Amino acid sequence: MAPACDAAGMHADVTIRPARDDELDRVATLLVDAYAEYAARMSPDAWASFAQDIGNVRGRMMEAEVVVADRDGRLVGSVTLFTRHRGVRGGTVGVRLLAVHPDARGTGVGRALMEYAIAHAREEQQQRVVLSTAQEMESARDLYEKLGFHREPDLDHEPAPGVRLQGYALDLDSALE
Repeated sequence: MAPACDAAGMHADVTIRPARDDELDRVATLLVDAYAEYAARMSPDAWASFAQDIGNVRGRMMEAEVVVADRDGRLVGSVTLFTRHRGVRGGTVGVRLLAVHPDARGTGVGRALMEYAIAHAREEQQQRVVLSTAQEMESARDLYEKLGFHREPDLDHEPAPGVRLQGYALDLDSALE
């Protein structure tokens, strides 16, 4: 099965591409907006810390590639790809902060971003893609499982008190292309 994105990163009506420097503040806003639904499940201090962390897009640029989904000039999604991050060993790409703007959910943006991440890992001749997600993020977990990711308990961690993340991995040598 060929990736849904073509060589130029096109997926239906969305272009998937690396973020430009002049859009990083918009990416930060997109991330906070996309994850805001989880604020009610956290203490105000925990949410403030988490929002600051996920909004620090410029801080991640030294060790990661920030990718965006662009629909007619509007950023509707983002994902961050790491080759050096928690749980990322040699031959592995780590995925963090898959985000789809609330107005664009259910339109294939998240899938397009993840397909780009998987295709990128293959192009870089990596063997595995890893990520972690909260149990509450059911639609994200469903997407990961549909793409062939499996639970990897060794990647589970607690980045903040009371915030438990579950690890997932996709072994590219056994995944469908």
